[in-house]
Amino acid sequence: MKIRIVTKAEYSFIEDFVYEIFKNTNYSDGVAEKALVREIREKHYYIPLLDLVVEERGVIIGHCILSKLPISNKYENEILMLSPVSVAINHQRQGVGKYMLEEGIELAAKMGYKGIIVEGDYRYYQRFGFRTSTEFGIYASKKNLPPSEENLMAMELCENGMENISGEVDYSIYDALRH
Repeated sequence: MKIRIVTKAEYSFIEDFVYEIFKNTNYSDGVAEKALVREIREKHYYIPLLDLVVEERGVIIGHCILSKLPISNKYENEILMLSPVSVAINHQRQGVGKYMLEEGIELAAKMGYKGIIVEGDYRYYQRFGFRTSTEFGIYASKKNLPPSEENLMAMELCENGMENISGEVDYSIYDALRH
């Protein structure tokens, strides 16, 4: 397995890849996630160096994107959103996601970002160091509440990185995430 940055020529392929993975889950039809990838790339929150794929023998088997995320309309150059995270169905539960996230988190830390926000399965993301975001004083906007408080998580990328960062996560900056 190797991780690398997505090329512009792969943008459309990646959008379809994300759609195919999420449409097979019991919580999404894949449309929002596909739209989100496109929308992130069109906004100033996009960081090309953090649009990543994992390949095995020249075949893309995973994708994740870390993009700038304002918290209460501040901190967008310090905090990242991790979403979506996609692993090919026939490669799930084989360490692809773990490898991809560990590499992406390390890269984001080296680039000087202070923290990452993710919404997802607490049992999965806690193994990477994510904790319930409320522990950091970061709350979900009432406009787009997660299924439960523990589904919105945060992690620091450096010691005390989020010490002076607090506020509200409002995903409505993306049309694809408006509920």
